[in-house]
Amino acid sequence: MPRWIHRLFHNDVINEQLDAELQFHLEQQIADNLADGMTPEEARRRAQIEIGGVEQVTQKCRDAHWDNFLGNIGRDFRYALRSLNKDRRFALTAIFALALGIGASTVVFSAFYNLLFNAFDTRDAGRLVVPLRDDLEPLDCSLSDIDAIREQNHVFEDVVGYNRGLSLINDGPKTHQLYTAGVTANAFTFYGVPALLGRGIIPADGAPGAEPVFVISYEAWTHEFNSDPQIVGKSFTVDATRTDQPRTLVGVMPPRFHAYGALVGMWFPLIDFHDEADPKQWWGQILARRKPGVTLAAASAELKVIVQRLEKAHPPDLSNNSEKDFSGQVQTATDFLLGPYGIGSSGGAMDDPGFDLKHMLYSLLAAGLMLLLMACSNVANLLLARATVREKEIAVRTALGATRGRLVQQLLLESSVLAMAACVIGCVFAYFGSKGVSAMIPHKGVSIGGEVVIGLDRTVLLFALGITALATLACGLTPAFHAVRRNFQPKLSGGGKGITGDFRHGKLRGALVISQVTISVVLLIGVGLLIRSFLLVTHVDLGFNPKNLLIAAIGPPRNRHLTAEQDALFHQKILQQLESSPGIASVASCGMLPGYNGGHGSQATVPGTDRVEEAGVSDGSENLLQTLEFRLIRGRWFAKGEVDSAQYVAVINQTMARDFFGAADPVGQQLEVKSFAIKSQPPHDTYFQIVGVIANVKNYGPTQPTLPQAFIPYTIRGKAILMLKTKPDPAALMHSIQQQIWEMDRGIVFGEFTPYTDLLNQFTYATPKLVVAAITPLAAIGLILVIIGVFSVMAYTVSLQTHDIGIRLALGAQQGDILRMVLKKGLALITTGIVIGVLVSLGLTRFLASQLWGVSPTDPWTFAGVVVCILVVGLAACFFPARRATQVDPVVTLRYE
Repeated sequence: MPRWIHRLFHNDVINEQLDAELQFHLEQQIADNLADGMTPEEARRRAQIEIGGVEQVTQKCRDAHWDNFLGNIGRDFRYALRSLNKDRRFALTAIFALALGIGASTVVFSAFYNLLFNAFDTRDAGRLVVPLRDDLEPLDCSLSDIDAIREQNHVFEDVVGYNRGLSLINDGPKTHQLYTAGVTANAFTFYGVPALLGRGIIPADGAPGAEPVFVISYEAWTHEFNSDPQIVGKSFTVDATRTDQPRTLVGVMPPRFHAYGALVGMWFPLIDFHDEADPKQWWGQILARRKPGVTLAAASAELKVIVQRLEKAHPPDLSNNSEKDFSGQVQTATDFLLGPYGIGSSGGAMDDPGFDLKHMLYSLLAAGLMLLLMACSNVANLLLARATVREKEIAVRTALGATRGRLVQQLLLESSVLAMAACVIGCVFAYFGSKGVSAMIPHKGVSIGGEVVIGLDRTVLLFALGITALATLACGLTPAFHAVRRNFQPKLSGGGKGITGDFRHGKLRGALVISQVTISVVLLIGVGLLIRSFLLVTHVDLGFNPKNLLIAAIGPPRNRHLTAEQDALFHQKILQQLESSPGIASVASCGMLPGYNGGHGSQATVPGTDRVEEAGVSDGSENLLQTLEFRLIRGRWFAKGEVDSAQYVAVINQTMARDFFGAADPVGQQLEVKSFAIKSQPPHDTYFQIVGVIANVKNYGPTQPTLPQAFIPYTIRGKAILMLKTKPDPAALMHSIQQQIWEMDRGIVFGEFTPYTDLLNQFTYATPKLVVAAITPLAAIGLILVIIGVFSVMAYTVSLQTHDIGIRLALGAQQGDILRMVLKKGLALITTGIVIGVLVSLGLTRFLASQLWGVSPTDPWTFAGVVVCILVVGLAACFFPARRATQVDPVVTLRYE
């Protein structure tokens, strides 16, 4: 290696030494020949014959050295730069097309890799597992059961338990509300991530008599505590501990750490909740790490045995024994994160499973690689055209002694220059694209894996370099072999360019364009179906107006105990206070979250009939109709006096009116709700007078059918969720409303406090929006690549047919005839690609069926729209080269040729 480096930087000296050495051997041979009696001329001739020619031997010696190979590469590289600089339009087009392919595939790979292989900021993340219940949700266990599982198993290195909630942190003058996670004391050593400031929770923090401590997230530190560097060691009052004892902040975690809940801003040892008198009082979910070599099946089997043993040890009347629902299934943490209860949990109703993100990632990766192939075929097409134009140059080089290997090397270096430039630009595209993808990933409600980061890390950049190398080969090999395998004798004896540009001499270029059109059709049809489905979902009639609606689920004050009557009076006081607040148009109470919940499920019937049906019973205030803008069909809404006096009146929806009363008018009739619970009274059959009928309000997700529902005065059962209709944007009033309520009582916790449109975006629109936003740019890039591909091939074909077109025009052909001839050839390619693409899509779109709502996988309107779009775009790409063909001057063309 040192010798190679020396030769690389002292090449001139080495060449001089080689020339001197060969000259010495030549002179020695001449001297020997002279000694044998030869004449000087004969002695020199014989010496040169014996040595084999000084120049030839010198070149062979140089070719045998590695540094000469590098020198040739350097010279070819410089020549490639000069050559591409002369043809900037070609170079920029090729670089742009390849940069789109590399950038798109890099963004997709970044999402694929970071979600599937780098989702958890912890050691040995691949061995993390989540035990599941029969409904595929995480298994809940008491603290004593978690301890038992940790001690009795032989398949897990460690087991942690955690639960999530909301807490108020008071530092004196200010109150902070954070999502919190109570964790077993080994939870931070389980993750193995060091704190940014201070320390994490350690096992000693869970020992009896240990000082109460907690840890906050980086986001809470920056947003709530202004990045105070001296915050570690301070004491706060935390209501989650159910004690007035101050709790010490011992650490701030790094930015990526979001263990045990994506939105969690505070962690504390769960042992503080462990009541020795009732060890099953507190429950948590489980996260475990398998031992090396332990399979999922083995872990599932042993855990099932342990859970069954614990079930037998528990009292049979234990109502909260979730172990009975254990399915015996253990899933990897990554599969759970990407499954229907992980990131993709924003499906129909809030508690309904969403979609399997893992399958979507594989689909996106396939789409990204297809785009890369499209980009490579585009550049290969351009290089083929350029190599054909340069056939005479290559023929001259061959005649001068260039080997085919050297020619291939030179052409591959040209494609590598294009690929390297495209890689740099593509990585810039990928940087901004990955930021957008990261922002689109939903986190609300994600129990684990909140530390996912989509970005250009080392692995992703290595992938970009790898696909650049592959792109170099894919783009350069075919044109290079095509260029060097030809018979160059006609090129040396003839003119410059060939005079024929018929497609039978360019089948490869035509096939590449057809493949691009096919891939683009498949992508566009998939995107079209997803967009149509998304638009239908976002335009579902909810039965109320969500605009400027602020949801505030306010819990009882945690700093003091209130009876049911006191809690109801306190709720009414909050309503009265907010009604007079600036920016508030109206305030109402509702016992359910409109659009997602139908209220308390009960058996309802009409007295005197045998029909009994499951129905939702929800609470409401007298101005709920006005606030949510329900549509009243018959009768009226509650009067204020009826609400204040808690009269037994009800307003039902259309579904209940149809199911229970048919065509009859339900207003004035009675509704019986069986085993209805009212505050502290035992459940009993309750009768309500129906006073009105409203249009259906979605109550189990916007995409689900509306079930029977009845509204009753909220004062019958107590407080409900606050619905605030605001004049300005609800987000602008959230802080002032929160402070205003906290002025009434600092112990109030806001369970759900968000604009309703944000709720829709998180729980209903997030899934289809993520899919559409992820695949739409890929389809758009595919369409751009089709335009480049069709345009470049048609432009090249016209340039080769210039002589032929000139003859046709000289013989009397009209410009319209030339235009139709060129467009016909382009249309043949586009039509072939469309037909193949439609046939492929008919087979592939069925895999999108689970992601579609209200749209068939073979929706004819979508297919027709994509076909028209590709035809218009393809013909537009053909038009400009065709128009150029009609402007050929036959006199100039024939004289030039």
